[in-house]
Amino acid sequence: MKLCYVHIVTAECSQPFLTVLGRNFQKILRKDTQVKVKSVNPGLDRATDLHVYFHFLNKRSIIEKIIEAEEESYDAVVVGCYLDPGVREARATVKIPVIGIAQASMLLACQLGRRFAVITLNEPTTFPDMEDHIRVQGLDHRTVFPPLRPISMATLEAFSKGIKDPALVAKDVQERGRECANDGADVVIVGCNGLGPLCTAAGLTHLKPEGIPILDCTAVGLKAAEFICEISKTLQIPATSRGAAFALPSAKDLNRVRTAFGLKTR
Repeated sequence: MKLCYVHIVTAECSQPFLTVLGRNFQKILRKDTQVKVKSVNPGLDRATDLHVYFHFLNKRSIIEKIIEAEEESYDAVVVGCYLDPGVREARATVKIPVIGIAQASMLLACQLGRRFAVITLNEPTTFPDMEDHIRVQGLDHRTVFPPLRPISMATLEAFSKGIKDPALVAKDVQERGRECANDGADVVIVGCNGLGPLCTAAGLTHLKPEGIPILDCTAVGLKAAEFICEISKTLQIPATSRGAAFALPSAKDLNRVRTAFGLKTR
C-alpha cells in the first residue's frame, strides 16, 4: 500500500519534525505500507502562520499536492493538519481516499468512549475553526466543555525544545489530559499534527490508572487510510461515496476551470 502524507508547511522549515514523523511511520504502520511525504510548495513556511487568510492561500497548494499524489498512483492521501484543510474539496476532485486527521480521530474517539476532549496548541485564533469542525461532524454533544484545551507551552517552544525532547510536550499534554478527565472526558485527542507525533515518539498513549486513551491524530489518520483502502478492496465497496457531497466534476469542466485559474489541465 502506498500512502501520501501532505505536510502543510514547506519541507525546508520542518526537517527536524519530519525526521520524528518518519520514525513514527515505522512504529505505527503495517510493514507493507509505504509513506511518501509531500510538503506544500509554494506554501507556508512557519507553523505560527495561523491567520485564516494565510490558511486559505495555503489550501490550494495542499489540494494540488493531493492531485499530484493521485497522478502518481498513491492509494490514499492523509492531510497533516487538525483543521483538515482542503479535505472536503479534494475528496470531490480525486478518485482516491482523502483522510482528514481531525475527522478520523474524532470518529474513533466516539467508538472508544462517550465524551472526548481535544488538546491542542496554545493558539486561540484557531479555536473557532476547530469548534466549527466539531459541529460540522455533528459531534458537539460528544465533547466535554470546553472541548478544546491548549497546552501551556508556547508554539515555538513546542516545535523547538519539544522536537529535541518530545517528553517535554508529552508531559504538558498529560497534565492537560488529566484536567480533561476530571471534567468528564474518557478519551483525549491530541489535536495537532505537530503535537500528536511528539506524544507518540515519547510513548504517551493513555492516562493512568483509568486507561483513558490519548489519541495521536496523525497516527489515527494514517491508520484510517490503511483501513479504508483495505476494507474497500476486501468488500469491494467504494472508498469514497460519490453522492451529492463528493460528486466528481466532469473532466471537461475540471480542465476548463483549472485553465481559467492558470493551473495545468489533467
